[in-house]
Amino acid sequence: MLQYEQKRFADMVIPSLKRIKVSSSDELENWLAKNSTFDRDIMFLTCSKKTSGKYLSSAAVRDVLARQGWAAGRSYTLNGDLLGHVASRS
Repeated sequence: MLQYEQKRFADMVIPSLKRIKVSSSDELENWLAKNSTFDRDIMFLTCSKKTSGKYLSSAAVRDVLARQGWAAGRSYTLNGDLLGHVASRS
């Protein structure tokens, strides 16, 4: 796993990574396909369950990442309505 800068929020350390917002499994799969040579850790942002219509579960994110040859890392709650899912190339 690559090294990256980290920020400390209360007792949680959230990595400072490139962030890409996705709102569906298809959108995530398309990004991964178009960026197949991307070789750094990244954080995919999804809306939380509170946000109607654009919710993408952590399980769905992990499934897409696994199918595309990526490893799912830790997930974080960001700003209340966003979830950040860390991913790295397997």
